[in-house]
Amino acid sequence: MLKTTKFSLIGLVVAALTGCANQSMPGYQQVYQSYQIPDTLMQSVQARFKAEGLTSAKVARDSVGRLRLVGNYQNDDEVEKAFIIAQSIVGIKSTSPFYPEGVQKSAWNRESATAVSNFFKNKKLQKDLPPGKKKAIVIGINKFLDSAHLTDIQGEDDARLMGIILANYGYEVISVLGEKATKTNIETQIAKVNASLQPNDSLFIYVSSHGNPPTPTPEGKDDRRMSIAAYDSGNTHPSQSVGQDKTSYLLNLQKTSVKDSLIQNLAQKPTAVTRVIVDTCYSGEILKNTPSIGSNYQNFISSGKFEKESVSIASWSGEKFTSKGISFIDDSEKPKVSSANTGDFSSRKNYTFITATSAGELSYGPSPSIGTFNSPLNQSDALRGSFFTQSFMAYLKNYSGDISKAFESSRHFTSSKVLTQNLKQTPQRFSTIAVNLDNIVSN
Repeated sequence: MLKTTKFSLIGLVVAALTGCANQSMPGYQQVYQSYQIPDTLMQSVQARFKAEGLTSAKVARDSVGRLRLVGNYQNDDEVEKAFIIAQSIVGIKSTSPFYPEGVQKSAWNRESATAVSNFFKNKKLQKDLPPGKKKAIVIGINKFLDSAHLTDIQGEDDARLMGIILANYGYEVISVLGEKATKTNIETQIAKVNASLQPNDSLFIYVSSHGNPPTPTPEGKDDRRMSIAAYDSGNTHPSQSVGQDKTSYLLNLQKTSVKDSLIQNLAQKPTAVTRVIVDTCYSGEILKNTPSIGSNYQNFISSGKFEKESVSIASWSGEKFTSKGISFIDDSEKPKVSSANTGDFSSRKNYTFITATSAGELSYGPSPSIGTFNSPLNQSDALRGSFFTQSFMAYLKNYSGDISKAFESSRHFTSSKVLTQNLKQTPQRFSTIAVNLDNIVSN
């Protein structure tokens, strides 16, 4: 039996609601359904706001009965905190994805304006710069300090091999692995790459870790924030779990994780070529066994199934410049003409973004959680890590650095592999690089 080895949080990236709802609707919610959130849960959310210092935060019901954030907030961090509290009590489905209007200072707006300004400023300088360097940062963790909630995965195995391959292709690789992948160290190394990156450099980012429950962004729709679990995220001592409810745990997990905006801001900087690979999913079993005041209601609204809903691929792609920072187009589409919106990055022909899953799916590896499987190219070779990343790297070497061919082959292998256990996982690729030019050797 296959065992899930990557859990939601990115992202990186990527998942959405199941069910038959129209997926063009905001938040992919089943908007035709009338949500009957008990008054006691509404009161519990409001009481938790007060207990956590959100004295001006309020809740109301939207047009279909979902819990919606209203009231006033000092900044985006307070809004994110409020979303975590609400979602932990009534669930993601029953929390409206619309951002509250009463936010005094929006860091997201400042970051967006700065990123757009820097892009156009650096774009003018790009022609005058000398040939760039190849730079990469790989982040991966197998075992977490909070082993009670963050189960073992194979992120370090995947990231370690990815670093070796990138080094062989001429990249200067910063590896942040295992116990060294603490929140402080990950943020420090990201800042190091960010400070040295020049417009003519090539950048490669690889992330493999647990993912944390997402929260909506000011853009609304299905654009959602996420955060990356570091080695020391969550509870760092067993005694911290005693008497702790799910809301307290999630608030602490978010506080001790790495905000995805750090990686997004790095990925959106102007470069000769930027490639991002995220092998993770976006909710996860870390919530299954945590006590919840709203567990009975959440089970009812989800028909007894654990909620796997999270962010859609639009969180990392799409026409609008969002807090996720990057715009991509599907390989089958032609680049769209840049509009008056100066944040439209879809006309930039130098990005490839790959995710290990499609919306609403988990990323799988061999069972037990830290195990091996036979290479799709040579049955005598044992690959140690996730099905997608490990097969992708095997095909990448086989096709002499051709990312397009490697991706298509690894997508087919991964989908077929998990299908044998009646599971579904379909890796996705969004790129503004022509298929025949997306070769890691040449750029």
